[in-house]
Amino acid sequence: MFNTGGGTVEVRILGPVEPSVPPKPAQILAVLAVECGKIVPVERLIDLIWGEEPPPQARKSLQVHISSLRRAGLPVEHRAAGYVLNADPETVDLHAFRRLVSGAGDEADLKVKAATLNRALQLWRGTPVVFAQTLDVQRLAAAEAWVDAELALGRHAELIDRLGTFVAEYPLAERLRGQLMTALARAGRRADAMRVFRETRKVLVDELGVEPGEQLQQLYRDVLEGSRDSRRNYLPRDAGDFTGRDRELSRLLDSDGGVWWVEGPAGVGKSALAVHAAHRLADRYPDGQLFVDLHSPSGALDALLRAMDVPSERIPESAEERAALWRATVGGRRVVIVLDGVTSVSQVRPLLPGSPGCLTLITSRSRLCGLEGVRRIPLDVLSGDEAVTLLGRILGDDRVAAEPDQAREVARLCGYLPLAVRITGARLAGRAHWPVSKLVRRLSDERSRLDELVADDLAVRAGLELGYRALDENARRAYRMFGFLGLPEVPSFVWAHLLDEDVLDQLVDARLLDVIGSARYRMHELVRLHARERAEAEDERPDRENVVRRAVVAALSTVDGLTEQLFLAVPRMQDSLGVVTSATRPTDKDAWFAREESLLTRLVERAAELDLTEIACQLAEVLVFAWFGLRNRYEAWERTHTAALEAVWRTGDVRLEAVLRCSLGQMHYKRDNLAQARSWFDTAQTLFVNLGDQRGEAVAMNGIGMVCRDLGQYPCALEALGRARELLESNDPEGEAHALYGIGSIKRELGDDEGAFETLRLAETVYRRARSRRGEALAARGIGLVHRARGELDLAEDHVRRAHEMVAGTGDELLACYTAQAWAKVLLRKGVLEPSERLIHQALDGCRDVGDRFGEALVRRTLGEWRLAAGDLAGARTVLTDLMPVWNDLSLPLWRARSLRDLGAVHARLGDVEDADRSWREAAGLFTRLGTREREEVHQWPAQWAPPALSR
Repeated sequence: MFNTGGGTVEVRILGPVEPSVPPKPAQILAVLAVECGKIVPVERLIDLIWGEEPPPQARKSLQVHISSLRRAGLPVEHRAAGYVLNADPETVDLHAFRRLVSGAGDEADLKVKAATLNRALQLWRGTPVVFAQTLDVQRLAAAEAWVDAELALGRHAELIDRLGTFVAEYPLAERLRGQLMTALARAGRRADAMRVFRETRKVLVDELGVEPGEQLQQLYRDVLEGSRDSRRNYLPRDAGDFTGRDRELSRLLDSDGGVWWVEGPAGVGKSALAVHAAHRLADRYPDGQLFVDLHSPSGALDALLRAMDVPSERIPESAEERAALWRATVGGRRVVIVLDGVTSVSQVRPLLPGSPGCLTLITSRSRLCGLEGVRRIPLDVLSGDEAVTLLGRILGDDRVAAEPDQAREVARLCGYLPLAVRITGARLAGRAHWPVSKLVRRLSDERSRLDELVADDLAVRAGLELGYRALDENARRAYRMFGFLGLPEVPSFVWAHLLDEDVLDQLVDARLLDVIGSARYRMHELVRLHARERAEAEDERPDRENVVRRAVVAALSTVDGLTEQLFLAVPRMQDSLGVVTSATRPTDKDAWFAREESLLTRLVERAAELDLTEIACQLAEVLVFAWFGLRNRYEAWERTHTAALEAVWRTGDVRLEAVLRCSLGQMHYKRDNLAQARSWFDTAQTLFVNLGDQRGEAVAMNGIGMVCRDLGQYPCALEALGRARELLESNDPEGEAHALYGIGSIKRELGDDEGAFETLRLAETVYRRARSRRGEALAARGIGLVHRARGELDLAEDHVRRAHEMVAGTGDELLACYTAQAWAKVLLRKGVLEPSERLIHQALDGCRDVGDRFGEALVRRTLGEWRLAAGDLAGARTVLTDLMPVWNDLSLPLWRARSLRDLGAVHARLGDVEDADRSWREAAGLFTRLGTREREEVHQWPAQWAPPALSR
């Protein structure tokens, strides 16, 4: 209840909306009441109220109608994403109805069950103004369950009038009509029961063009003959579109009786398999084919005994006596019995026949132990191909063939769950004007996917709700936590910080969670959506968010101990917020991260979605230094940082924005997207300057300097790197060394060899002081390159070989590619071709493995030089020509110029004077514009690369 100033008011939507308001506000109130306590997005409200073609002023009209609801005293509140009815769900008749129905499902006492369902049905006053079809399906299911309970209690005559009313309301509901026939027949009104069948047949043929199902026809034959058919076939109708399960079905068809336990999650097709097998085996079990939907052992025994023609007066009251009579009745007979929906072993024991000639098929969502001699058949979801096949059999193969990709996507969005596929197929089959792609769009929204998976009396949510309500409170809480985390899998290093393993075992036993690998759990996608729904409905927001926060901290405690300093990269600028590093580390870091990358990426995104900004940023950054940056995992790097940045923009933390921008700048730099890298670094530098953060400014300037260096913008690069060195000197030796290395490499390119030697040696010293082995190796390589440019090849080889050996001890595979390339080129200049070729191919393979485009192009150029030196002129021309668009794409003019110079040499050796001259002229122009050392060598090229005959 909630107060409107004049007393308490109850919202009623199961019929005309109350409190009474005009039609459009009534529709809006009804939608908000269905989602009571949850935010309904504005766009979804507009879509539900006005349909696919809303008026131009729909958003304004919605605001006006919301205002009228508020004036009526209804607690409708505006939130960032939409509107919410901020009331206790128990004040809404729909939620009270659902609670009663759910409680009845757990009730073993048939009298209490019938009374509870009756109270639920009394809440209905007419047709709802919204979601009428979906809600009507729930009412029909509740009515059928209530009739089942009343029939089991023997209240046949009392049922008939009200059951007739239900049949009039749902004329196409075969099961209701069968229940009415059963009530009439058991009340001695056989003629009326047969009349109901004839009316049913006429309605079905006239309206749908189909005959009544086999179960109803069998019931008619039973009534017609005055007793049940000697075959006693009480199986539900077999699914004509039964798909897959070939291996499991073969096991059942090849069996010689006994007890089989078919287990699996809700909607996976356990009952369908059991019923299909029972129909196939009917001839081998001629004394009866029985089906019982389990409520309680006592009620089930009553139904089984009646099915075997035991008169009512002979059925004892006690469950023990009924069980004994049941065993005696089927003794020596061949009967197949399907016990559907078993929740405990205690339900089953009294129902098992003593005769070895009987076959008992048990279906259950639970993994239960303690039943002797049982053989188990676990069911999982269908394969992708099987799910599409099932969809085609329901929908029609022609529609699936017309949109094969969309059909496969529908199956995927259904999680390949047979019930979900069956529902989507039924919905599409009833809407011939809908393309399959339309349902793809509707299913793609996680928030409303379970709402879409409803068709007539089939609903995925209903089955999941039953399983959820059967759990104890600890297991329910764990279920909600798993759903709200939103992770595809949850490994032990996460769940161990959140839950007790015994509780997880309960979810596994209930088939709401699957164990994969060692102590690793996965929740089916549709189960996860339901679990998230329950979390958002039952848990306070701080409690929900704390689950994600604790999961991020758990991940940080493992990942933080696996970080390394990236070379020539943005240093870590986020502290660890006091996270204690886990004492347990993965034995194989690469294998561990390869397995956990998608999970860790999703965890950052989930934290960012909830505006847990600081820990989202922290985990995103730690992952760069533990994995993304070390192994060039650019997609995950970009995903995590983009998600974190969006959260930062919402919360307004400027420093975190600058930190993330620097990291994204570094990512684009490593991906050779130089223009984008410059943009990210520039904005970060501006933010850091505005914050007065000199260390951050220096980090951004280092990035700007390296980008400008690669673009050939040397004055800008020297200015930026000089500023970075000035800011970092004395407080960040590694950052200072990075700046020195960049300055030294530029001086080398400009031909200032002495300046390059001095700066690079100083960089090597500072790197050593900072204990950066990678830095030392790169500085040594840089010094070697200066010697190589001067023609001092022995000194060059000493330095690059030492650099390569140092890198081998760091595990940095990419830097090892660069030192191998440098060494190969020195050997090439010395005329040592074979070892040079081995190093070239080693470096080429390594760059390709990690996706380093610049490194691969650099090594390919060296390969072209090698082929030129080896006399393979055609091969050299091909390699070097193919590199031209690569340098253009990477915006690297210096490397284009160097490749053009080499290509000109190849043309000259081939005697193609015009092509050689054309390549050399373009190269000379670039070297002159850039001001590099090669501008002084241009005049030497024709004589240096003249054909051998001319040079002689």
